Amino acid sequence: MSLAAGDVFAEYTVVRLLGSGGMGEVYLAEHPRLPRRDALKVLPADVSADVDFRVRFHREADLAATLFHPHIVGVHDRGEHRDQLWIAMDYVDGADTACLLRNRYPSGMSLPEVAEIVTAVADALDYSHAKGLLHRDVKPANVLLAGPGMDHRRILLGDFGIARRLDEVSGLTETNMTVGTVSYAAPEQLMGAEIDGRADQYALAATAFHLLTGSPPFAHSNPAVVIGRHLTAPPPRVSEVRPELAGLDGVLAKAMAKNPRERFGSCGEFARAFCGHDATIAAPAAARASAWRPPNRVVRAATVIPTVLALLLIGAIVYLGVQLSHSRVLATAPLTSPVTSLPSPPLPSTALPSVAAAPPPSPVSPPVTVTVTTTPAMLTTAPQAMPLIPTLGAACNQFGKLGGDPANGSVVCDGRVWVLSVNPTEVHTIGTPCDGVRRYTMARSDDGLLITCLPTNGGGTDSLAGPGSTWQIYRP
Repeated sequence: MSLAAGDVFAEYTVVRLLGSGGMGEVYLAEHPRLPRRDALKVLPADVSADVDFRVRFHREADLAATLFHPHIVGVHDRGEHRDQLWIAMDYVDGADTACLLRNRYPSGMSLPEVAEIVTAVADALDYSHAKGLLHRDVKPANVLLAGPGMDHRRILLGDFGIARRLDEVSGLTETNMTVGTVSYAAPEQLMGAEIDGRADQYALAATAFHLLTGSPPFAHSNPAVVIGRHLTAPPPRVSEVRPELAGLDGVLAKAMAKNPRERFGSCGEFARAFCGHDATIAAPAAARASAWRPPNRVVRAATVIPTVLALLLIGAIVYLGVQLSHSRVLATAPLTSPVTSLPSPPLPSTALPSVAAAPPPSPVSPPVTVTVTTTPAMLTTAPQAMPLIPTLGAACNQFGKLGGDPANGSVVCDGRVWVLSVNPTEVHTIGTPCDGVRRYTMARSDDGLLITCLPTNGGGTDSLAGPGSTWQIYRP
């Protein structure tokens, strides 16, 4: 339900819509009794109808209301109206950093500006962690600048109303995550393991990378690919985009280590290293090679992962299966064969329980799982090896098999040929026609599910869907 200017909701009078997303709409609204304007967030009816979520929402909003910090957006009230949950927060007259990147800094912000933002947000996170509260969704869209361009701007971290207590966190198993969040989420959060403040640190480091370069660390149009790279790929080097910032490579790699134990001890410690950009900090071993694997005793059953994340994780497993299959061929190539060295591919919103270090890679490849260990042998290719990136239009016969190209998007086998599979940000309604669209093009539904253009058996071409084709839930 969208509200128009002048509408009254929970006694607040709507002035205008500020923004919308998967977790609801945010309005500028007049307070019913005080002479001030608040940001009123109204959650969707289907989310509000979830009894367990409603209980958590009230509890977490109450916890967020206890945070008083110069860099945290304050929470003032919450409730239910017309079967929809709502929360009232400080209205920040400014812009979020995601908007600034799009409109003013497409190639990234200056190091002093980013250092100021990282320092402020890190201080806010350490404060909230000390209060027993995680943010879980640190990203540019949740970092607000009040009065950007002015001499006395304020830096604020928003959306604490969906945070939860440290002792009640179980990663994805009990929380909805948007596709945008996936770009910054820590591996342990994506795997559904218990998380702590170091997951927020990882997200802050990923946000810092985005602010410096204009792109998130593992930019790709397919969220499944992004998830896979958070789980297995080394953090990209900021120096590849901005060579003058080579001193930050080790700092960001440490904060984005796959194993939480190898990150900084706090967000503030990360911020101090970032501001000093100490080039002597070496990338941790996990960031260079192995994927993080959560200890069995803290992994939760994944039966309540939101549908969209379940689909994305399935897609990540399929994608990683393709990558591992290719890696097996490369790893078994004779050492006497001429090889060409390849760089590690840029495929493309405190303490954990004890985490065991990843075992050294076995000479025999393990079964395909999302926990893949990369070895140097996997980063070379022999001339006779099959190409990792299939040629568009080339023949194939394995329906749903995925390949990837960081420059051109991912490709999928439609049972006959390799076709392009891109643009999951495009929105369509499940069941509506998609004839004339490239077969198996990725998009998302009105309610946030990953969908694809499913062709019929007749009509169309090898690349385009024919009459009768419809948008359906993506099932790898």
